[in-house]
Amino acid sequence: MIDKIAEKLAMLLQGKITEKIDTGKIAGEHEQNLAKMLNQLINFMQEVHDFIIPLSKGELAEIKISPKNFFGSPFKELHSRLLHLTWQANQVANGDFSQRVDFMGDFSEAFNSMIVSLDNNEKLLKRKIDELEKALSHIKSLEGILPICSNCKKIRIEGTDPKQQDSWVQIESYISEKTEAQFSHSICPECIKKLYPDFKNGLSG
Repeated sequence: MIDKIAEKLAMLLQGKITEKIDTGKIAGEHEQNLAKMLNQLINFMQEVHDFIIPLSKGELAEIKISPKNFFGSPFKELHSRLLHLTWQANQVANGDFSQRVDFMGDFSEAFNSMIVSLDNNEKLLKRKIDELEKALSHIKSLEGILPICSNCKKIRIEGTDPKQQDSWVQIESYISEKTEAQFSHSICPECIKKLYPDFKNGLSG
């Protein structure tokens, strides 16, 4: 009987799950107790085996382990943490960059660094989108046909009565209102000749 128990223990130490001993064929009380304890150990190892094989493949479906099976406690804790980590990853995927991991050593540092990087990239992207939207708004404000006076070059404000003088504004005022452009004034060479014919060398401004 002792040889049989030793054989079963040796198989367990090799990572193999062996069949339980038939205690009905054992006569001695001490051998009965020893066989029952070995059978319980085999049960515990079977539970752990059934639990960690799917876990090693990333399958997080709940598999029950007896509360009395102290061998399974660390694996149940790991299973719980992995479930929470999966939830956190889904939160990050949905844009929640406040998630942090503090229970998995080097992985925690890498995970948290990734989240910070994603958060910074998201903020940078939003700033770029805002800038593009502002630029697009400026472009839209200038697109289309502008009604301009052929003589004084004033522009009529969109939707106003062309017969009303206050419907017409200087082109500088119109563009400054629609964009962030600023104007400085000078005189081109052709206008210098017309306005100041006595100035042979022209004006600079």
